[in-house]
Amino acid sequence: MHYGPDMIAQADGRGGLLPLMLAIASGMLAMGMALPALPLEFQSRFGSGTTLIGLVMGIQSAATLLSRPWAGRMADRRGGRDTLLSGLACTACSGMAYSLALLPFLSPPAQQAVIVVGRLLMGLGEGLMVTGGGVWAVVIVGRARAGAAMSWVGLAIFAGLGMGSALGDVIEAQAGFLLLCIVAIALPVGGMLLILSRPSPPALHDGTHAEVRWKDLIAHTWIWGLTLGLSAVGFAAISSFLVIFYSARGWHAGGWALAAFGVGHMIARLIGSRHVDRHDVRPMVAIIMLTEAAGLAMIWQASGPTEAAMGSFLSGLGYSLTYPLLAGPVLRQVPPQAAGSAIGLFDVFFDIAAGSGAVLSGVLAGLAGPRSPFVLAMLAALAGSAIMLMVRCPPSGRTE
Repeated sequence: MHYGPDMIAQADGRGGLLPLMLAIASGMLAMGMALPALPLEFQSRFGSGTTLIGLVMGIQSAATLLSRPWAGRMADRRGGRDTLLSGLACTACSGMAYSLALLPFLSPPAQQAVIVVGRLLMGLGEGLMVTGGGVWAVVIVGRARAGAAMSWVGLAIFAGLGMGSALGDVIEAQAGFLLLCIVAIALPVGGMLLILSRPSPPALHDGTHAEVRWKDLIAHTWIWGLTLGLSAVGFAAISSFLVIFYSARGWHAGGWALAAFGVGHMIARLIGSRHVDRHDVRPMVAIIMLTEAAGLAMIWQASGPTEAAMGSFLSGLGYSLTYPLLAGPVLRQVPPQAAGSAIGLFDVFFDIAAGSGAVLSGVLAGLAGPRSPFVLAMLAALAGSAIMLMVRCPPSGRTE
């Protein structure tokens, strides 16, 4: 079956996949705008080193990690719509926190602390948006096409991140950090209004809420989550340190290189979303993780900004489909009333990898130079590809 734009049109008539994607993209635009701006703010305004920058950027993933059990249970009990709305509200509050850091009567340490609060709020918002949006998308298109649903949600996420990175780079350079904060508040508020204008979606299950403990889900989740985490190390290195790498080399337009990652991600989703709902995902995951590793190697060895941007694009192309491909085996093994908890547990692996990857990238950049985070990420992607070549084919599992 073809899971392209026609699927969006059909699903939109049944509950609103397109408005859902636009709402998620509004929150991720706000998140993406901060990616090129905050490292440079800490470097120029506070004189912070790469280790501190890595900690500040990685703390968002720690907050997202801690939010996963709550987000999963909320999605199972109250549905994806309310969970997504809560995530957008947290995202808007994050932008408010960034703007408060500009108050002149606050000391520099207090300003940094307020930005950290903003990162924590953004992490909480990310967890709620991704889990809520994923559950709602599965409701709209049906469990048999769960992989395609997650693929389109991911397209909205990374389209927002990619465009947000470029937009943040332009606004920061042309108008300053305050306007960037205002836009980062307005975007998720607009997404909330869009969701509120839509009818409530149908339920994913019959309303029963039998608790499914995470330890009961982990047995068939960990290998797919571990592979996702190894792929996410590349995302952590690029999102946290590609701009710093450009700055260290005296290159301009680091935000556009970040956007190239998002463009690669979007192209892969548009072309590949029809292929993700397959029983045996291992060969495809192994190939795309080798592609990601090749892109990271290009950044590592880049002699100029164009070559590094091409490596970023190739990394996004390879990273793009790991999430929907690996989510399929997870969702096929759980009952409908545990879909939110399963997505939350699966996403924990991403959170741990993204957070620890950002911190390790900062330490490595301080010790071995700005190229080193991309070497670490390349090795992680190669390890993930090797795991997919060694792991056994998953059982068919349940579909209802």
